[in-house]
Amino acid sequence: MKPPCELVVKEILPFLRSAIVKELSESYNMKQTDIANALGITQASVSQYLNVERAKETKFSLEEFSEPVRKIAEAVASKKTSRTAVLHSLCELCAEARRSEEFCQIHQHMLNIEECEICKQ
Repeated sequence: MKPPCELVVKEILPFLRSAIVKELSESYNMKQTDIANALGITQASVSQYLNVERAKETKFSLEEFSEPVRKIAEAVASKKTSRTAVLHSLCELCAEARRSEEFCQIHQHMLNIEECEICKQ
C-alpha cells in the first residue's frame, strides 16, 4: 500500500519546485545560485529543474497551480517574505493539490482501486 504522502513526495513537491524554479528564472531572471539559495536546494537541482531532468514525467497539470506558483515565486524574488512564510505557502499549495480530484484519481490508479476517500480527508 502506498499512502497519499508518498505520491506527494514523488510527484507534487518536485512538480511544484520545478514550476517555482522556472518562474524565478524566466520572470525574475534570477541566477541558478540565487534560486538555489532562496529555495534551500542545490544549484545542481535548479539546473536539473530548468533542463527538465527532474520532475519531467509528472502526472499533474500546471494550470490550476499557476497563480499560486506565481505568487510564491514573487514572494521569493521580492526577498521581503521570510523563508518560513514561503514554506507555509508551499505547504498550503501542496495540501490543496492533495485534496484535488486529479490527485485522488492518480492515487487510486496507483493503488488499483476504484473507490477511496483518503486523499480528501
